[in-house]
Amino acid sequence: MLRPAHPCPHCILADHGPLEFGKYVLLSKLAAGGMAVTYRARMTGAAGVTKPCVIKQILPHFADDADFVEMFISEARVAMGLSHGNIAQVFDFGEVDGQYFIALEFVYGQPLSKVLRRTAKSGLGFLPIPLALHVVSKLCDGLDYAHRHVGEDGEALGLVHRDVSPDNVLLSYEGEVKVIDFGIAKATSIVESKTSPGVVKGKYPYFSPEQAQGRQDLDLRTDVYAAGVVLYEAVCGRRPYEGEFVTVLPRILRGDYTPPSELNPAISPELEGIIASALALDRDERYPTAKALSDALVELLYRENPRFTPTLLSQFVAHLFSEELSADGRKVEVPAAFREQLASWQKMGVDPALTRAKTPSVGSAPRSRSNPGTTRAAGSGARQVSSGARSPNDSGPRPASNGSRKSDPRRSTGLNVPTSGVRRALGSDRPGPSLPDATDDDEVTPAHPSLMAPLDGGTQPALASPSKTVIPPTRGADTTLEVARALKAHEEQERAEQRQTLVRKISLGMLSLALVIGVLYGLSSLLTRDPNAGQPPTATVWVTSTPPGAEVALNGRMVKGKTPLFVNGFVIDEANTVVLTLPGRLPWTKRFTPDGRDDPPLHAELQKDPSAVEPAPAEGTPPEPGKASPADAGVAAVVEAPPPQAPPPEAPPAQPGSGPEREFQEVLYPTRLLVLRTQYNALPVPEYTTASIELNPGTTYSLHTEGGAAYTEGSPTSNTLAYFLEGDMPADDSFGLLSGTARPIKGAKRIHVFALDETGLEDNRGTVRVQLFESKWKPPRYLLFEAQKHALPLKPGHQMALRGLNPKSTYLFTVRDDFAELRSGTKGRVRRVLCMERGADAEKSRRTYRVLEVGKRYQLDGLETLRCTFPDTRVEDNAGALAVDLVDVTNMTRREREEYIRNARRTQR
Repeated sequence: MLRPAHPCPHCILADHGPLEFGKYVLLSKLAAGGMAVTYRARMTGAAGVTKPCVIKQILPHFADDADFVEMFISEARVAMGLSHGNIAQVFDFGEVDGQYFIALEFVYGQPLSKVLRRTAKSGLGFLPIPLALHVVSKLCDGLDYAHRHVGEDGEALGLVHRDVSPDNVLLSYEGEVKVIDFGIAKATSIVESKTSPGVVKGKYPYFSPEQAQGRQDLDLRTDVYAAGVVLYEAVCGRRPYEGEFVTVLPRILRGDYTPPSELNPAISPELEGIIASALALDRDERYPTAKALSDALVELLYRENPRFTPTLLSQFVAHLFSEELSADGRKVEVPAAFREQLASWQKMGVDPALTRAKTPSVGSAPRSRSNPGTTRAAGSGARQVSSGARSPNDSGPRPASNGSRKSDPRRSTGLNVPTSGVRRALGSDRPGPSLPDATDDDEVTPAHPSLMAPLDGGTQPALASPSKTVIPPTRGADTTLEVARALKAHEEQERAEQRQTLVRKISLGMLSLALVIGVLYGLSSLLTRDPNAGQPPTATVWVTSTPPGAEVALNGRMVKGKTPLFVNGFVIDEANTVVLTLPGRLPWTKRFTPDGRDDPPLHAELQKDPSAVEPAPAEGTPPEPGKASPADAGVAAVVEAPPPQAPPPEAPPAQPGSGPEREFQEVLYPTRLLVLRTQYNALPVPEYTTASIELNPGTTYSLHTEGGAAYTEGSPTSNTLAYFLEGDMPADDSFGLLSGTARPIKGAKRIHVFALDETGLEDNRGTVRVQLFESKWKPPRYLLFEAQKHALPLKPGHQMALRGLNPKSTYLFTVRDDFAELRSGTKGRVRRVLCMERGADAEKSRRTYRVLEVGKRYQLDGLETLRCTFPDTRVEDNAGALAVDLVDVTNMTRREREEYIRNARRTQR
């Protein structure tokens, strides 16, 4: 039973279960921050309809602060106006018994911070670079939308998140990326006067330099900097600045961080340049907008990983949190392709713990990006050694002021020199006698000889090779026990190195031998293997026809020769489709399943085509054999019959789509595979008459339809239309369906609205009005679709028609996971196709539009014809195809259908 809300509900929720909070039910606490407590909740609406959500309550002691409450309400009102696929939607805010709250979209997934921690524990070390580029690009897309958001008066709000961090980026199990917590965002035109001066908001490791200075004129480039920090952390396994507040802020202001490529060798110079631009000290030198950073990341992502898909992110998160998903009752299926990709990432991964020796400690002063290789004093009596690779223009050690040569600090591995003046003996766990602190002109020599190159001159002896043990000189008496320990430790180290060298040599020899054996075995296999191995067994069947001379197609493949003939390639124990065609005769189709043992011959009785025209007899035809000729004047001479001659082949009537390309544009059922080719099944929309209007590519529009149109006499009306967008957007976003439900579009310079029609325009009737909304303060624009003018009777070369389906049957369509191309480049890849279903009665049945997408299954019934096309501007640069498997599942039980789907998935993998 639910209880009324408590003044401090988060204090008792865990002990007493679900808690009633207005129209919400608080189910469990998700997190608690400095400003608010977040709960997983459930909203109950009319008729008992429920919706999962997240409730964020501000803490009780903040409720008494009028300034804070006013800022909270103002920014919640602004956040409710944000609607973007990469921002968690805020759909409600208010007060319940003095407790202020906001209600947000529930994202079923994990925060990026937890994903990064789990990635490090899994052995990968870092988030794989393609996933990091994708996640941060989507983060920037959400930020860019918020930065450009305008109020109801049309003025820019200047919205800045100011708290971008992995905690505020959610990754859903479906592969979505969502920015959350605009709770302390600063809408400069609304709440600037309400922001308390001197209050530090956000997480300081992600502060921009201007944020660390406490400046109030923060703009969108602060979020760009924080996004760069998130990217650095994702690909390096650590933040660029770590440590206490008082030590981190000065380093942020100097830009002292370790170059990413030193922490992760897989980082390319291009990616390192992107990170450096995002983390520039001067905000004028950063990317000017989050969109610019996103574009750079996307370009690099698809240039180095052209076949990347967001599905990889979904599979990666599900793999990391498989236990959590199993606890929720969700089954985790990891495709074989992803397991291979994961294995390659694991081979490339590096444990971040191994790189920390390269990175400056909290108390050290790492090198500045503006002056690489410089060192700074971090303590009163010690000089810190900077990390990093040696610069190419550094020829050697630099002379010190006293005439001695000083070692280049960048040759160090980044270990810190003790600041207390205590020197350790080689291999000893205890410090030796104290020495005076080093002066500014002295270099402190590391205790271990392998950590620095030999010194040139100076008071310290040169360190020899590892085979010679050198004990650093000390002032005072070193104990014999310490020397013995040092010698023993060094000898053990030498023996370990010798063992490792021996193991490497043996392993290399065994590996070489294994490679030779493998190559020989592979060559022998190639020479002896059966060329037909791995192919399904086939049978040969005798095929005849009356009349003879028909062409034969087996499973969509033309067979060389004409009937009668033996036909090879019948797949044993599977249904094969045989089609015989002969000019002037109706096509003959047969489904045949051979067993390969005693298969009967196939004979086709080809019926005459009623529409075929019989050729007229030519003048001067000789009389029939055995009859008298009239010119013989009664002489009963017998005219000898001329030798029989084969009649010339009849040319089929010319029609669009005939010839070798016809099979690419029309398929007769039964068939098990439907191939949709962008070269032969694309619709060049500008060649047809459509309802169109020019748009502004920089504006986002909201479209919906009103009215209705019918395309045959007596058929019902519909307000569903197809649309095509011209502009520089991904091909998958360039077409779709419009209806009475609002649909947003962006990036288009022109929109075409049309319908597909196969019965002619004469019997069409009705109009549909398309409304285009830009914003609340601008009147909508209208586009009028006329059924008799803008319906498109597609040419055969611009579509694929699947005919002969049984309207009483149920079919399962499965679109294989692949892509085709409507133009070159990653934006030209298309993974969806526009289709129209029609029943058996073309005059009365209603057209149903459907967009088929790759990787999905569709159960269709009541249709006799399915037409599919790819809307495009031109077809010359198209390439590739989408494959659709289809099967009749009418007589299958539910269990049989599930088994078929599982087998289909296994086959695709």
